[in-house]
Amino acid sequence: MKKLYFFILVFIITQKVIGQQNYCDFEGNKVLSFGLSSGILDSFALNVNPNGVNASSRCAKYIRDTTAYDIIRLYPNMKLVDVTAYADSSAQAPKIKMKLFSTAPVGTEIQLQLGMKSIDTYPAGSHSSYAGITTVQNAWEVITFYYYESVVGSAVLPTNIDKIILLFNPLSSNRDTIYFDDLTGPPLINPAGISMIDASPSFKLFQNSPNPAKQNTVITFQLNSSGLVSLELFDMLGNLVSSVINEEMKAGTHAIPIETATIPNGIYFYVLKKDGFSQTKRMVVSKNY
Repeated sequence: MKKLYFFILVFIITQKVIGQQNYCDFEGNKVLSFGLSSGILDSFALNVNPNGVNASSRCAKYIRDTTAYDIIRLYPNMKLVDVTAYADSSAQAPKIKMKLFSTAPVGTEIQLQLGMKSIDTYPAGSHSSYAGITTVQNAWEVITFYYYESVVGSAVLPTNIDKIILLFNPLSSNRDTIYFDDLTGPPLINPAGISMIDASPSFKLFQNSPNPAKQNTVITFQLNSSGLVSLELFDMLGNLVSSVINEEMKAGTHAIPIETATIPNGIYFYVLKKDGFSQTKRMVVSKNY
């Protein structure tokens, strides 16, 4: 009987260790925040094509930058459990997974790195690297990340992981559009101590008017609570055109006038950020209409 209890206990502990954590489903459940990214991130985008693989109404949309190592930083609310089991190339090792929809061609590589937030340099701040390959284009699929190396020169222990980095199509200059959802991997050390419910973004970004813009336009957004707000304008290559707002703002509706007379004709993206969320809208500047 004692042996039976022992094996039951081992089974329970094992299940807890290899259990998976969904870090953000973009529907309200979130245990991470989004750090700086090279490209343009909208963390409250509409699902481009809901289907059996991903029926969620919301997901993340990312427009890749043209830099070779384009990265998205994700910061879990607490450290991950010891990731030694994941840093293993055996078939039995637990795997990190993510739902993905990409305009990139089949065979595009997606890399993932586990590391430590307080060391934001490579290789010192990275512990281990993983990779997955796309098998479809313009359709949802589940990407499985397979371990391929422990980073040489790392200063990070497997028990100190509090940073996840995504690299879409590294070593390319392609400006792909990527939708991703339900990044799932090692659980947090104490998920019971974290609020698993994070309300939808406490703001709403509206389409600028007029659009196309000629001499000027107005960007309107609604804040459900006060807080630090940033509003930035980017060109198609991801270059910052203007940092419009970066300040504490009160709850309510805000209309921000933007002069476009000196901005060249073209397509631009304006990004509103607050409380770890971001929303993006497309704006056209044209003096020809």
